[in-house]
Amino acid sequence: MDFITRHQLLNRSFNPNNIVTPVAGLQASIINCRFESRFPGFEPVTVQKESHFDYDLAETWLEQNNSFSYPVIVPGKNTPANRVILLLHGLNERSWEKYLVWADFMAEQTGHAVILFPIAFHMNRSPEEWNNARAMSQVAAKRKQASPELKDATYVNAALSTRIENRPEQFLLSGMQSYLDVIQLVKSIDEGKHPLFIKGTRVDIFSYSIGAFLSQLLVMDNSNQLFSDTKLCLFCGGATFDRLNGASRFIMDSRAFQRLRTLADFNNFARLKRCFKTRVFRELKNSWETLRFMTFLNEGQAAREKVLTQIGERIYAIGLANDTVVPPAAILQTLKGTNGYLPPKVDIFDFPYPYTHEIPFPVNNQHFLSQVDAGFRQVFSRVADFLR
Repeated sequence: MDFITRHQLLNRSFNPNNIVTPVAGLQASIINCRFESRFPGFEPVTVQKESHFDYDLAETWLEQNNSFSYPVIVPGKNTPANRVILLLHGLNERSWEKYLVWADFMAEQTGHAVILFPIAFHMNRSPEEWNNARAMSQVAAKRKQASPELKDATYVNAALSTRIENRPEQFLLSGMQSYLDVIQLVKSIDEGKHPLFIKGTRVDIFSYSIGAFLSQLLVMDNSNQLFSDTKLCLFCGGATFDRLNGASRFIMDSRAFQRLRTLADFNNFARLKRCFKTRVFRELKNSWETLRFMTFLNEGQAAREKVLTQIGERIYAIGLANDTVVPPAAILQTLKGTNGYLPPKVDIFDFPYPYTHEIPFPVNNQHFLSQVDAGFRQVFSRVADFLR
């Protein structure tokens, strides 16, 4: 089945309110599972109110961020399996639309179920208003009015841009919650407490964009030895944080990204620690070194390359030649090292149609449907081969 037809079938069928949804025309079923985050939360840091900020938007900490559902695509019959693929998405995503076909193809080709897990404050873990074009257009207009030189301000990225600019530490806070949520999920699978998987089921990871950054921290830290055998496949990701360019009409505007980069000096960590209960920092204390050497390409290079030498055979990355958010050169520098001798495998692909980091496989350009289908298969056939 071609990419576009598969994409349409899955998105017509997907209903986050149904427990089980068979997909007509495909062998797969979509099962929605519940998740209750045990993240203990924090006391909000005081934010200065300024006229061009949306104070409520910046301060929101939501109940649906802690209690939510996530879809699992199960190939063929709904039977327990001892292998599963965890899919981690990109930054500023509000819908599973583009990811369902990725997950379904992987499930079909590998025979493993695929969990689509939302990172904190994304997908259905965020309010509907953040996806409201009219409301967010007003927020974007306010931001442009305050800063005429502002670039990439759109209704799509207005919510995240406002939150990041007003409180850039929220990027780390939500990242910490996502990190601990994934560990909670994988631990439940390993212990046989997940309703779909038997005890000892191995979890491999396919991750994209900022999800790749999160997954690298998880696998490198290997908390509770949960990821000792995990294969890690990175798509449009794999570079250190200081080599990323998050300014995009689909991700965040230029002012927000400038503020986000201020986190790279780690001077905010002491203030962040005061926001959290002790348990969080006890669980994350071994992650700070990994976070440091995955934030800077040059600082901590020796420590990073030592870990990559140990686990690199289980890492495969695919970059795109025209990607300006996660440039392919940055992926190669990080994963292959200065001399190109590190063991992770890295492929860089290019496509004969217009594409971007955010939209690698466009579904609305009727002139390139066959080329998009070929590009999709080029990437995900290799992904499936690696994760099979």
